Amino acid sequence: MNGKKEDMQILNNLLKLFKPFKLKIILVIICITMSAGLSILTPTVNQRLMDEGLIAKNLKIIITYSICNLILIMIIQGLGIIETKYRSYIENLLSYNLEEQAFTHTLKMKMSFFLSTNYAEIMNNLKIDIGNISQIVDQSTFYIVTSIFRIIVGIIGLITIDWRLSILVLIATPLRYLIVKYLAKKRRNLFERFINSYEDFSGWYGDTIGGIKEIKIWGLELSKTGQFIKKQKEIIKQNIRMSYLAKANEISETVFTQAITSLIYVIGGYLIIGNSLTVGRLFAFIAYSSYVTGPIFAIMNIGYSFAGIMPSAKRYFEFINTETEDICRNYISKKLNSSEVLGNIEFKNVEFSYNDKECVLKNISFKINAGEKVAIIGSNGSGKTTVINLILRFLTPDSGSILLDGNDINSFKLKDYRKLISVVSQDVYLFNSSIRENIMLNSKKTDIEMNSAVKKSGAYRFIEEMPDKYESIVGQRGGTLSGGERQKIAMARAFIRDSKILVLDEATANYDMEAEYQVNNIIKESYKDKTIIIISHKPDILAKVDKIIVINNGVIEDIGNHIDLYNRSEFYRLMVNIPLDEII
Repeated sequence: MNGKKEDMQILNNLLKLFKPFKLKIILVIICITMSAGLSILTPTVNQRLMDEGLIAKNLKIIITYSICNLILIMIIQGLGIIETKYRSYIENLLSYNLEEQAFTHTLKMKMSFFLSTNYAEIMNNLKIDIGNISQIVDQSTFYIVTSIFRIIVGIIGLITIDWRLSILVLIATPLRYLIVKYLAKKRRNLFERFINSYEDFSGWYGDTIGGIKEIKIWGLELSKTGQFIKKQKEIIKQNIRMSYLAKANEISETVFTQAITSLIYVIGGYLIIGNSLTVGRLFAFIAYSSYVTGPIFAIMNIGYSFAGIMPSAKRYFEFINTETEDICRNYISKKLNSSEVLGNIEFKNVEFSYNDKECVLKNISFKINAGEKVAIIGSNGSGKTTVINLILRFLTPDSGSILLDGNDINSFKLKDYRKLISVVSQDVYLFNSSIRENIMLNSKKTDIEMNSAVKKSGAYRFIEEMPDKYESIVGQRGGTLSGGERQKIAMARAFIRDSKILVLDEATANYDMEAEYQVNNIIKESYKDKTIIIISHKPDILAKVDKIIVINNGVIEDIGNHIDLYNRSEFYRLMVNIPLDEII
């Protein structure tokens, strides 16, 4: 897409943002137009106040036109209050809509996006872009809408007073246009470099704070401070250049306006001396000239203003148009009735690779029957976690299919499908809220059901010992709790959800032996109708499952029960690393 076509597409997207505010925009434009129309009367009133009142020494005329001026100002300011009220409403609601749209879209993004982007970078990019886009509804933008009306009336006013001076005003504007066009191009280039520098800094900052533990352990504080200074210097450099450019634009407008005014004074003074013009008419002409040059310069500044908005708008709309995980290719999305789901899971010739690199899974095929307790084991990087992420639809197979009760999982509505699965992983994430909220997660379960799930998970004892019990705040990522306590809360919320499929990814890695033994027995005895997938190398767990799927270097090495696999598979023996006599 070429530059101009791309800009037109972005502009079209920006205009669509105004759709919900059509009536309020019309009201704002009416207020600005009426205000502009009334303000055009002010030079005429001032001219008569000066020529017929002050110079003619007529007190009655002075009082009359002074009162007229006051009335005009009061009406104009009243219209300004109405205009500000509704314009501020549009500006704030537009910003909110952009924030809400971005947040909703972020929640739907594919997991691969979050693996390559950290939250600090996302938040800073959106903050800058939404702030810049919101500038499109500032006062000057609406002022531009009424500029054509002001220019036409202003030109009529100028020609009516003196056509010779009018030519002088109109000749100066093309030169100003060329300067603004040059500055706008420079600003856009600078702004693109600025947002790229800030995006780089945001990503680095999020990555740095995320690794604060390693920074402290390895003494990297000085090194990271040096990197901070270097990256901030680049951002400051771009900011200073943009400030200089803004000042250059402001100076060029001020100088042009003053140059035109000075010439009008000189030529107008000459005409007054020759009795071809009155003092009042000269001042009225100067006022009308501002009604022409001001809007013309404002229109010229659109390009300069949009030079800062367009790069942000481009990046924002690119983000909004990023493919989300709920897009089902070649499938008609259908609803799921959870009560009718059995829980059979089948992989048929599934292959998967990350970013077109070497295959992580190579022609994987296996079946997990409804109600089975199945373990998946393998060395690090063998593809265990990839299998789980494919089941959860965080990833999509390059080829092959994954079936639930004989139907491709991608044919189901994503929200309905994920309700069928509960997950407990080794790396548990808890929200910075109460234990109750972290267990319930907006479910409509009763306190009795919650207590039952907590007892099954082994979390009951430590929760009861806490001062605020279930209302205790767990801190950022559950930082006030130990690793074992976090896993027990995660297990409790999986139990209370009571999903058809339960995935346990090293879910008891931080449990004490007694609690782990209790949970393993509960899973085996109380969840006979659930399909349970376990990732674990612990022999006491592997001995209790119905079958074990062994993955080695992206392929199925073997499938069987604990004793059979130990007897026939050297790779399996290396994985579990226990003597044969301990399992017989």
